[in-house]
Amino acid sequence: MRLPAVVPGVLAIVASAAAQTVSAHIETLPGKSQFRMGEAIGLTVTFELNVAAQAPDPNKPGWQTAFFSQIRSVLGLFSDRFVVSPATGTRDPRNYRLNEGIAYSGPPPGTHLGDKPVILSPDLNQWVRFERPGQYTVFLRGHVTGPPNQDIEIESNPIGIDIIAAEPEWQAGELASDTAVLDATQSRTDNQSFEARMSAARRITYLDTPAAVREMAQRLGTADIQTAEILADGLRASQYGAVAVAAMKELLRSPAEPVSPILLRTLAALDKTVTDPRTALAEVIDRKQGTAKAVSIKTLLDNMPSEGVPSKLRSEIAALFQDLPVSQQSELLNYEWTKIASPEMVPVLRHIYETASQNRYPENPLLASAVEHLYELDTNRTRILLLDEMKRRDLRLPYSALSLLPDAAIPELDAILLDNLQHNGGRPVEELIARYSTNSILEPVKEFYRKRDAEMRSRVTTNPNIAAPACEPPLVAYFLRVEPAWGEQLFRQSLAERSYTMGRCWLGIIGQTAAYNSGPIWEKVAIDALQDPAVPVKIDAVKSLALYGSPDSRSAVFDAFRYWHEWWENRGEPSDEDRRLEQALAQATTQPKNWTPSDNDLATVRDLCMTAGCRSQVPQHLN
Repeated sequence: MRLPAVVPGVLAIVASAAAQTVSAHIETLPGKSQFRMGEAIGLTVTFELNVAAQAPDPNKPGWQTAFFSQIRSVLGLFSDRFVVSPATGTRDPRNYRLNEGIAYSGPPPGTHLGDKPVILSPDLNQWVRFERPGQYTVFLRGHVTGPPNQDIEIESNPIGIDIIAAEPEWQAGELASDTAVLDATQSRTDNQSFEARMSAARRITYLDTPAAVREMAQRLGTADIQTAEILADGLRASQYGAVAVAAMKELLRSPAEPVSPILLRTLAALDKTVTDPRTALAEVIDRKQGTAKAVSIKTLLDNMPSEGVPSKLRSEIAALFQDLPVSQQSELLNYEWTKIASPEMVPVLRHIYETASQNRYPENPLLASAVEHLYELDTNRTRILLLDEMKRRDLRLPYSALSLLPDAAIPELDAILLDNLQHNGGRPVEELIARYSTNSILEPVKEFYRKRDAEMRSRVTTNPNIAAPACEPPLVAYFLRVEPAWGEQLFRQSLAERSYTMGRCWLGIIGQTAAYNSGPIWEKVAIDALQDPAVPVKIDAVKSLALYGSPDSRSAVFDAFRYWHEWWENRGEPSDEDRRLEQALAQATTQPKNWTPSDNDLATVRDLCMTAGCRSQVPQHLN
């Protein structure tokens, strides 16, 4: 089981390099060496760098390993393993993944090693499944990576493990205990409950009994996505694949069982005769009832194009919408709305609105989306609803919903919004003033701003660390709209005020103001800011002009890019800050929102780029 003797020179060099760099030590936890088949085998894995290998600068990348405490990373699937002797009677439960494409979207790509030992607590079961009793020797063979581009193989000490047969009573008791944890934590979102649920799901997969397999299949339709992923891996790794397929097919046919996308994917992976699992679900969908039918229809909709959704499914999902879990309701309203949009959704959306809490916090994940879609389907009635919401002292809808009305101004709101500003204040009411108020309340809003600015600056006498000028982009946008000259003066003052340690308004006020007003005067100030000596201000101006600037701003942005190029052309590598400016300029000139770049523009941008990263952002041609 050790390294082969055919390349002793190379192996000696690798082993020597590893010994000089990092050591790995494993032991069972807590000092236990005998385990039943299917029992969780907890390990303590300690990685330790020698002094010479430790990164001298904490801001620079150091050594790392692909091992984590609770999960087996796909990044080490081919190179990090526990070697078992004898190998007969054991297998890697993730072997099925070796012939599949691997997409990585998980946690950071490794555990960093530093000047102190790093102690991890993985379960050996994620690498090794023992399928017969016996005495085994186990050691870790893995790798560590580090600067510059080093990849070193390491080996740990060996340990002995005694595997004994599991009594049926013990297996049943473990399964009952872990399913009870899943049931108790299913609806909880706190970290402690989440970790307990994940650990219980992993232990069920380790058991790998027919009863455990049926339980895993049963929960695929109702578990949260993280738990379902663990259970699906367990089903695919099980020695009882036929039991898993039979259980999932039974769930597919059962009127009371919801069918999730992950159940269909797992079934298709284990049973190659199921070539189109969604067709199989569509054939039995009319048998489903209540929540089971609602969830199963949602599964059909997930990968179905909007234009391909039958009117019958739209009607049924509207009728069953309240039976869906809130997370799935949110997905449909936020990401898949075009698949379910129909007049039949109006009563559903009104119900969400009418039963929502009267308080803004805790935020209702469905409320804003429901109101926005109501405005789309029932514009006149929803306008009245929105006006009523704007008159509330404590606004509970976000600006995205409240700003839907097409009116340039709504005079009837002036007095109410001013009163709310003076007695309650806050960004939400300032946003509504920016969007809808007329100049009839200009003077008192000015007075409010002056008073707030004076209060903020006065803190310098009591606590200079928190003193700062007022930073109210919505009110700046309001002034730009109703009294442009004064608005421009205030806008430029806010941008220029940099004498306060905590006064950081100038870093983002261009883009923040544009969210409420991006008219000609705003654009003039933003274009002038392209010449600002502070690079962060230039970046804010460039990004804002890309999103909000008119076609008239095109030449100014290109001029700024040419100036940047000429400045750095003979000065070596741009600084990190100037690289960010280069990226912003490249995006602004190739992907502007309000004008279309030509092929000549793209060629110009490629010539202006100084770095390969910038050039890679530029499309080869326009589509």
